[in-house]
Amino acid sequence: MRMAIRLTVFSDFVCPFCYIGEGLVEKLRQEPDLGVEVTWMPFQLNPATPPEGLTLAEYFGGRMPPDRLAMMHAELKARAGAMGLPMDPPPFICNTRRAHELAEFARDRGRLDAVVLPLFQAYFVQGRNLYEERVLGEAAEAAGLDPVEALAAVREGRYADQVDERLALAGRYGIHSVPTFIVNERYKIVGAQPYEVLRDALRSIAQEG
Repeated sequence: MRMAIRLTVFSDFVCPFCYIGEGLVEKLRQEPDLGVEVTWMPFQLNPATPPEGLTLAEYFGGRMPPDRLAMMHAELKARAGAMGLPMDPPPFICNTRRAHELAEFARDRGRLDAVVLPLFQAYFVQGRNLYEERVLGEAAEAAGLDPVEALAAVREGRYADQVDERLALAGRYGIHSVPTFIVNERYKIVGAQPYEVLRDALRSIAQEG
């Protein structure tokens, strides 16, 4: 019997665990007994990041020694690789507000799922700044969207209110870290859990009806 799961995923495009979470979601979609329906939602780890971005040293403010950062990146790359995701974390963090507005544009056109991975990989594979219009335009095109129309929508702030509404929803759910998975609008699972842990949790929830 196929069990229906509605999975709402709050994430940010510069969160390495959210990128790994994208791999987890795609793997869950392949489970024959789980009918997983996914809705992506925005979250901003650091809304105050300037358009040009911040170096990781600036972002962490001296709280992350270089050797510890290198070790963390190695662990992240290994975990992403196990999910079939290439990863080369860049030495900076960027403002993701425009990326989330592009995602809302894609949602309106039924292409949200298609734009999520190009945005993640523009940052985590190509090391590019997600605030830049050229980067956003290429992600839109990769998702089968009209990049000119997409960039005009972002530039004019047409989806600013929708992003604000969904960020407010994250606040109502009490979300402070990502990825956070809301399952069937009742249960909250925080963090990029090991795949088997997440899969088994969804199976248990589905069996509750």
